[in-house]
Amino acid sequence: MSGLFEQFDISLLYVEDEPTTREQLSAMLAHVVRTLYVAPDGSSGLELFSAHVPDVVVTDILMPGIDGLEMSRRIRIIDPDAQIIVLTAYYETEHLLQCISTGITHFIHKPVDIRKLMYELRLCNDYIQMKRCLQKQEDQIRLLSQAMEQAPILFVMTALDGTIEYVNEMFCTVTGFDKQDVIGQTPRILRSGFNSPELYQELWGTIKAGKEWEGELTNRRKDGQIYWESVRISPMRDSHGCVTKYLKVALDVTDRKMYEENLHYLSTHDSLTALYNRVYFDAEMRRLAASREFPVSIIVADIDGLKIVNDTYGHDAGDQLIRTVADTLISAFRASDVVSRIGGDEFAVLLPGADQGTVKEAVDRISGMFELHRSQLQGGGLSLGFATAECGEALTACLKQADEQMYIQKYSKRR
Repeated sequence: MSGLFEQFDISLLYVEDEPTTREQLSAMLAHVVRTLYVAPDGSSGLELFSAHVPDVVVTDILMPGIDGLEMSRRIRIIDPDAQIIVLTAYYETEHLLQCISTGITHFIHKPVDIRKLMYELRLCNDYIQMKRCLQKQEDQIRLLSQAMEQAPILFVMTALDGTIEYVNEMFCTVTGFDKQDVIGQTPRILRSGFNSPELYQELWGTIKAGKEWEGELTNRRKDGQIYWESVRISPMRDSHGCVTKYLKVALDVTDRKMYEENLHYLSTHDSLTALYNRVYFDAEMRRLAASREFPVSIIVADIDGLKIVNDTYGHDAGDQLIRTVADTLISAFRASDVVSRIGGDEFAVLLPGADQGTVKEAVDRISGMFELHRSQLQGGGLSLGFATAECGEALTACLKQADEQMYIQKYSKRR
């Protein structure tokens, strides 16, 4: 018999007080629905519905005790959207009106026409499957929404003109902006001034072409602090493939960037003086040798009497002397000059674009400053040497010449 009827993925409650009809129709229904519940009266039917909440109810109207209409009214309280098919041998308008007032729209007259019943079941099944599909979509949307709200990454959805339409909680946590602060604004509200115009041109050109853009952005929080994002911006398309929104997914990488910058700083700076170290100085020598910044001048400076200060006053005093020399040197030069500590008591300064006259003025300026600070030097002094290179090939020899000149001055002080 199962091959004669459609199969519906629904559960069904069949309520009928007449035994023969109930037996015959329930035998047929058992083959066309996934789960069948059978009740001999309204009270039993209501109990079964309360316990199982089936998808469809097929019920007679006139039954002892609770009749089909009253049972249907109570079922509607439990499930206002329940699908109910009424079987009746009566054609009175009163019954029809009562059914309609109860919200019943499926009627079949007795004796039951199986084809008519199958038609009504198909209508109910189609409605139920559509409702399940919608519910599944709603569940997925709700889960996605919860996932986006609870995700440890930033989500920003914008219109095609960049107007912000949605941000998640992590966005608010990272940026300090509330949702009402940014909805209706554009991402310019985050601009730090550190991203180049070319970067933004590349970003917009990529996503407007329907492609995904990835990169890093330096943005500004509500309180003015800078933070870094690793960003992916994707065009969102409708069912026709047309781009309708842009979705930005970003990860706050500020800690990583700060760690990287700290590592870079430690690898290129002297820990005692905060000047550049020998590694950075050598790298700048190689860079300048290949550059067009000539002439380049070099000053080499060495502290006189550091060992005596260490032996007489202790190493803390010696370290303070080194820091004082470093502070004096850094205050004497331009930001573009490279002031480095290249040894225990030895310093070197690279001056791009400085000729012999300029470097001689710098050396005289340093000497004058050290005369003013002599009282802070614990008896130490400073020996200086300098030289100028006109091309990259001469830069190494220039450093050697400045170093030799410094030692000549140092030894002359011992006589």
